[in-house]
Amino acid sequence: MKRFFIFLLVLIFFVWIGVEIAKDPGYVLITRHKFALEMPLWLALVGLLVSFLTIYLFLRILHYFSVLPKRWNAWLHNRRRLKRASIEDQTLFATLYQEPKDWSVMLKTLPELEKKSWLSPLQVQALERESYEGLLKEAIHTNLVKFEEKWQQTPPQLKKDPYFLHYYIQGLIQYHETEKAESLTRKLLKKYWLAPLVQAYGLIKTIHPERQLAHAEKWLKNHPNDPSLLLTLGRLCKQLQLRGKAQNYLETSLNHDPNPETYQELGQLFETLGKVPQALQAFKNALKCVNNTYTSKNQELY
Repeated sequence: MKRFFIFLLVLIFFVWIGVEIAKDPGYVLITRHKFALEMPLWLALVGLLVSFLTIYLFLRILHYFSVLPKRWNAWLHNRRRLKRASIEDQTLFATLYQEPKDWSVMLKTLPELEKKSWLSPLQVQALERESYEGLLKEAIHTNLVKFEEKWQQTPPQLKKDPYFLHYYIQGLIQYHETEKAESLTRKLLKKYWLAPLVQAYGLIKTIHPERQLAHAEKWLKNHPNDPSLLLTLGRLCKQLQLRGKAQNYLETSLNHDPNPETYQELGQLFETLGKVPQALQAFKNALKCVNNTYTSKNQELY
């Protein structure tokens, strides 16, 4: 409606102009020396308007061509920037899904992934945890110096995590830092009763295994049916050549949890005792447990 009124006003204005020109068209006279040019006023005004529009259009075209190189360079720069950003994004995605994973590279790219908001804070935190866990696992198979270096690079909050401390203890066991590993594991088990830590305690071979056995048997009062503790007790008794006691602990552990590691330990014990058929059966049971676990995981996936 507003446009209609504007159009109506413009139409009335031009009608009024036309009427006025019809009454008195006027004229314009241009002279120079012997040259004279006479024309109606309205024609002079139209000519002036057309000249103005022509000059304006010419200046606009001139300006357009003058800034064209700058715009072309800006377009090329923007295209290169977008291409570079696309390549960087592809690299970030490749880092997320590459196999095997390079945990050091993953840690370096986490800040960029967080900036782009592709992952939630919880996902970033989980990736960070997984990366440091992967670095520790890799360092276990290098040497003690590199392993300690990776452990020192681990964030303080993860160093307090019992599962990360379990990896640290595994490294200490690997590099025969047994006294340190035993002391640390025992302190941790007072705060966190976790199966991986309990089982790790039975793998530590100190110069005083009888002390380890005494500590572990004290824990049995509060955890009488814990299969991980019974496995650890069986391992410690094997170290001390207490074969009958070791067999009893291992078989009791299997009654609560048919674990392939426990069957493996029992099979090795039977071999030591010269009980070949029982040893073969224990090893078969260990393999059967592994196959059952593998089948269950595949069924969960599908």
